[in-house]
Amino acid sequence: MVIDGDGGGTTGAGVATSGKEDGMTHTPGSFGGIRPVLHLPFGSGSMQPIVHAELRALVEAMLSAGVDGLVVLGLASEAWALREPERDEVVRSTIDAIGGRVPLVVGVDGSTAVAIDRAQRAASAGAAGLMVLPPAGARTTSQLVDHYAELADAARVPILVQDSPQVTGVTLSIEALVAIADRHPLVRSLKVEIPGAGAKTSGAHDAGIEIVAGWGGLGYLESVARGATGCMPGCDLGPALLAIERMARRGDLAAADGLYRLILPYLASVAQSLDLLLLAAKRHLRRAGIFSSEGLRRPARSLDAIEAATIDALLDRLAADAVPGFAPTMPTAGAAGTGAVGRQASC
Repeated sequence: MVIDGDGGGTTGAGVATSGKEDGMTHTPGSFGGIRPVLHLPFGSGSMQPIVHAELRALVEAMLSAGVDGLVVLGLASEAWALREPERDEVVRSTIDAIGGRVPLVVGVDGSTAVAIDRAQRAASAGAAGLMVLPPAGARTTSQLVDHYAELADAARVPILVQDSPQVTGVTLSIEALVAIADRHPLVRSLKVEIPGAGAKTSGAHDAGIEIVAGWGGLGYLESVARGATGCMPGCDLGPALLAIERMARRGDLAAADGLYRLILPYLASVAQSLDLLLLAAKRHLRRAGIFSSEGLRRPARSLDAIEAATIDALLDRLAADAVPGFAPTMPTAGAAGTGAVGRQASC
């Protein structure tokens, strides 16, 4: 379903970043920079409890890499598989682990009533901004405009619209996005998660909407050329994309392209589907000693033998090429004093 609308231009708004090195000073209110989406570690048993010690270790690994911010309860966090109390626990645990060092963006979805409740809880817990999927039941631009405006009024923090039609069934036109942005000053940023996102990225940017790249970082340098201010990848490629981002922003495009070409075989392989993207990232985190398990929350598929061997070979190549995030330097859950989970390595 495509939702159209009409309206004029707008300006970018969102959440302030740390803006800490290589001249990376994002405008206050921006969702820019590299902000990995945190994967969630699950334990064994029928309830597969969240292993908060390993989640804290992942936060430390990302902060050690120098990321501009973090995201949780996004698609990469398997938020759809969490109970409401678990959502709150994850947000509190993550905010505690961050300790004010970088801003946290929290994912929100659901009908207007559900989304408002989740948004208010996240904002009250300390979320600096929200990443919000459009409600699957929306059928008109006015319904979407009202939905996002009511969320922004209730939460009073900046909102990033997550355009992921393969998940929601809602395809947002540039006109609808501009109408949403014109309605409320806190909803002026867009994360594009569609195949062939180039034309939409340019169109939204030209309309004055801040653009954040998604899809795991696939095509990120093209997105930068089209005006993207940052990316929200998984934690496996977060450090590598951070290095690519820094190189590109300081004008060293050859170096940025060279590093991107090193990660491209892995990224192109795992970005075939959401479940493969998550399984590969969690496999890396398990190999790295950050997570003790690589499984998704059930019911879910696992890697077959050929997929596992393919991903292992790609991960080994990234390590051999000394790609950032694949060298044994980052803290593990054991290093954080919460129980060893394997060999120490980065993510």
